[in-house]
Amino acid sequence: MKTNNKQRSLVGDILLIHIVYAVIVYLAAASCLWLMSSWIIDNNLEKWASRWTQELNELGTPLYDGRSEPDRFIHIEDYIEKFPEIAYVNYYSRDGALIFSEGRPNLNSTTLHLSLDSTELALLNNITVSQKPQIIEQARDGSPYIKTYTPIWVESIPDDGLLDFNLADERADEITLAGYVEIGLDFSPYEKQLVNNLVIGSFVILLIFLVILLISKNTIMRAVKPLEQLSKPLKSLAEGNTDIYVQPSRHREINNISSALNTTITALRERDATLLRLANHDSLTGLYNRNYFTEKLEQIAATNSTSALLFIDLDHFKYVNDTLGHEAGDRMLVQAARWLRHRLRECDTLCRFGGDEFTILIESTSQEKVIQLANKLITTMSEQLIFIDSNQNFQVSCSIGITMIDSDLYTPDEFLSQADLACHEAKRAGRNRFYFYEKLKNETGKMEEDIGWSRRIEAALKSDQFILEYQPIINVHTGNSDIYEVLLRMPGDGDKLIPPSAFLPAAQRFGLMVDIDHWVIEHALKALSIQRQSKPTIKFAINLSGHVFEEVNLVKIVQENIERFNIPPDALIFEVTEQVAVHHIAEANLLIKKLIALGCEFALDDFGSGFSSFNYLKHLPIHYIKIDGNFIENITNDKTDQAMVQSMIQIAKTVGKFTIAEYVLDEDTMALLKKLGIDYAQGHYIGRPKQLLA
Repeated sequence: MKTNNKQRSLVGDILLIHIVYAVIVYLAAASCLWLMSSWIIDNNLEKWASRWTQELNELGTPLYDGRSEPDRFIHIEDYIEKFPEIAYVNYYSRDGALIFSEGRPNLNSTTLHLSLDSTELALLNNITVSQKPQIIEQARDGSPYIKTYTPIWVESIPDDGLLDFNLADERADEITLAGYVEIGLDFSPYEKQLVNNLVIGSFVILLIFLVILLISKNTIMRAVKPLEQLSKPLKSLAEGNTDIYVQPSRHREINNISSALNTTITALRERDATLLRLANHDSLTGLYNRNYFTEKLEQIAATNSTSALLFIDLDHFKYVNDTLGHEAGDRMLVQAARWLRHRLRECDTLCRFGGDEFTILIESTSQEKVIQLANKLITTMSEQLIFIDSNQNFQVSCSIGITMIDSDLYTPDEFLSQADLACHEAKRAGRNRFYFYEKLKNETGKMEEDIGWSRRIEAALKSDQFILEYQPIINVHTGNSDIYEVLLRMPGDGDKLIPPSAFLPAAQRFGLMVDIDHWVIEHALKALSIQRQSKPTIKFAINLSGHVFEEVNLVKIVQENIERFNIPPDALIFEVTEQVAVHHIAEANLLIKKLIALGCEFALDDFGSGFSSFNYLKHLPIHYIKIDGNFIENITNDKTDQAMVQSMIQIAKTVGKFTIAEYVLDEDTMALLKKLGIDYAQGHYIGRPKQLLA
C-alpha cells in the first residue's frame, strides 16, 4: 500500500478552507438575493397589473361607446411608453374579437391575439362585478410575457330627465359587459438587469475577495512564520544538540510552544548532564570513575608535556571492611576521597579506580614536584587522616605507585600497569610509602610478561580461542550430578591448557575481565542449551569477576543470552568470591537481587576466608555457600577445620542456604563431609574438569 508522502503547505490549506467557505457563503447569498428579488417581482406583479388594467380600462372605454376620439389612442400609446413593463394592450369585444391593439415598436406581431379563444372567454365570463376583475397567466406561446385579462364593465344611467331623477330608484344605474382588455407585461428587463447586477456584483466581490485573499495569505504567513522558525531548533534538538534556545514569540499560542520547548530543552540538558555525571563519576565518592580517567589518560599521553600518574591503594582497608562492615568501609572511602581532593590542585584529576584504589593525574609537572607531592600525601595522611567508627580509631595510610608520562612509547593501559606494579612494590616493601616505576625498569620482565598476556587474551577473545571445562558438583544425599561448574582455560603449546591463575591477573590489570565475563556467559549458555536437550535437569555454575559490579549491562547481557538460547533462568548459578562480594557489598547485593529477579541462583565462593563471613550471610540473598577449600583439604586430620566446617554447615542450614564443599580429594574426606551434613561436594574425587560432559 503506497502512502502519499507529499507535504502540503499549512498556509495553502488555511487559504483553501477560506476559499471554500467564501464560495459557499457567496452562493448562498446570491441564491437568497435571486429568490428575494423574484419574490418581490412576483409580489408586486398583481398590484401593478391591477392598477395598469384599471387605468387602461378607463382609457379604452370610449372604444365601446361608439365615440371616435383620436386623442384617446394617443393617450393609450403615451401610457404604454410611460411604463416599460407594458409590452402591449389589446381590447376585445364581448364575443372576443380584437377591436384595438397597441404595443411597442419592437413587439413581435405573432404574440398578438386576433381574438380570444373559447377557454379564455369562459374564464372571463365567470367573473362578476363583485369579484376581483383580473386573470394573470404566463403566455402559452413560449414568449416571455405575462398576460393579464379583465372584463370592461360599462355603467349606464336611465334618462328620466333632470327633475325626475331619483337616487332611491333601483333603476338609477345599470352595469353591462362591454368587452375585455388584455395587457402583456414583460419583466425580462428586470431579470436581465438582475442577472447583470449579479454578474457585476460577483466580479466586484471576486476582486475584493482576491485582495482579501492576498492580505490573508500575507497575514497567515506572518502568523505561521514563528512556527516555521521553530523547525531549526527542533531539527538541532533531534540531532542531539541541547545547546539551543527558542526565542519567545509575540503570539500567545506560539509563545506557549516556545516556552514548552525551552523547558524540554532545559530538562534534556539537565538529564544529559546527570547521565554524563553518572557515566563519569563514582556514585559513592563523587570522584571521577575509571572510564573517565582512562579517557583523560589517553588525552594526556597524546601530548608532549611531562605528566605523572599516581596509583594509590589504602593500606589495611580490608581489615576495616571485615571488622566494621561494608558500610563503615564505604564511609572510610568517602572520607579518604574528600581528604585527597583537598590536597590536590583544581587541574589535577582524581579518580576512584576501583575498590580502595585511587588514581591521580598530575599534568605539566616534574619528577621533583611529584616526589614532593607523594611525600606530602604519605606523611600527612598517616598523621592526619583518622577514621573513627563504633568507638574504634583507625589510622589511615596508603601506598603509592608512580610512573612518569613523558614519552609515546607506552599506551595508556601500559602506563596504568606501570603505576600498578609500582604500587604493589610499595606495598611489598612495607606499605605507607611510594615507589617509582623508574626503579623497576631493570625488572621489566614482569611488565613485558603482563603486556604479552594482555595481547594473547585480546586475541583469544576476538577469535573465540578460550576453552570451557566442566567439573561436576554432586548432591551428597542423592548422588546426582546435575550441577557443573564452568571453568575457563586458555590453549597453550600443543595440547596443554593454561589455567586462569596464569592470565587473569594480567586481564585484571589491563581491564579485560569484563570482556572475559561476557565471553564466558555467552559460550556457557550456548553449551548449556545443547546439554539440556539430553539432560533437561542440568545446571551450570558460572564464575563472575569483581569487575561485573562496575558493568551496568551485565543483567541485560544475561537476559539476552537466556532468551537467545532458550535457557530457563533457574538452570544458572552465578558464583562470586566472598572477598569480591565483601569488597563491593552494596553493588553485590544489588546485582544478586537483579539476577535472582530473572530467576537465576547465586553462590558465594571461598566462604570463610574473611573475618566476618557469617555476618554477610544476613545481607546477601544467596542460595549456596561454597566453603573455602583451605578448610576441606586437611579436614580429616585437622579438628579445627572440622569444627569450622561443622559450624558453617549448621549456620547455613539455619539461614536456609545450601552448602558446597570444594577440594574433595579422597573417599575419607567425602565420608566425613557427609557425616557433618554437607549438601554438595566438588573435587577431583568426584570428577575432574572435562571439556565434554558424560
